[in-house]
Amino acid sequence: MVYVSLLFGLLMICKGGDWFVDAAAGIAEAFGIPKYVIGATIVSFATTMPEMIVSAAAALQGQPVMAIGNAVGSVSANTGLILGISLVCIPAAVKRKEYLTKTVLYLGSLFLLFISFLDGKFTPTDSVLLLLAGILFLIINAHSAVKSGNITGQECRGKRELAKKGGFFLLGAASIVVGSQLLIDSSCEIARIFGIPENVISVTIVAMGTSLPEFITTITAIIKKESALSVGNIVGANMIDTAFILPVCTLLKRESLPVSAVMQRIDMPVCVVLGAAALLPMLFREKIRRTDGIVVMGIYLLYFLYITVLL
Repeated sequence: MVYVSLLFGLLMICKGGDWFVDAAAGIAEAFGIPKYVIGATIVSFATTMPEMIVSAAAALQGQPVMAIGNAVGSVSANTGLILGISLVCIPAAVKRKEYLTKTVLYLGSLFLLFISFLDGKFTPTDSVLLLLAGILFLIINAHSAVKSGNITGQECRGKRELAKKGGFFLLGAASIVVGSQLLIDSSCEIARIFGIPENVISVTIVAMGTSLPEFITTITAIIKKESALSVGNIVGANMIDTAFILPVCTLLKRESLPVSAVMQRIDMPVCVVLGAAALLPMLFREKIRRTDGIVVMGIYLLYFLYITVLL
């Protein structure tokens, strides 16, 4: 049954991703909102639901290693694998004014999380600062959406088509979330059968499993040549993972979460390096190059090899 769940979850994710990206791109076009903004807000919230659910459940069940490892590991997997693949497959020009503020805010939040881990715990005070950064990110994106929104008369006449796109958006999101959960549960059960430690499971199998919605969304966006939607989704998803998941876990737990030494020394520093390596070059050059993706993927693969084989 574990293997059946794994296969069924994978099928749900693949089909849901197809519906999801088509609907998101259609909604963005209908309202005249930049696809980057749609990707960084609505799409990102939908694709980060698995990370939120898994980390919150782990925190409430007294498993802080799993909660923190999943949140940070998901950001690393999103950047090192998923964004890396996107950069390799969709080299393109970017608009600095569209990316700059949001990217700098995200990287700043990532560095703030790194600083908050240095004392070996994630406190309610740390949570407040990150939540404020996350709320500011959402406000900036909402402002961009309102400023760019433009519904034409022809688009207004297509209300039925728009409602259909909204239905497929929700159906696709639900399929991705449910499929991801099936895949996560079955993968973790298989890992435990083979005796893999919890801290390794949290930053690898669980983190990659909860990042599957972003992965499927990105792969579908690559196939459909929607580069802005892909990059916006990863930056938005990482911002939500960084600024909302651990603060929510801390508030639900009503106490500080302990941070492991491995997370302090290895996992979190690598996460910051990956973010800077992936996003800073495109802001300076205003274009995405395949070499950027190769570098980012190389860093992540070395990290993955170290924590799974050498550590």
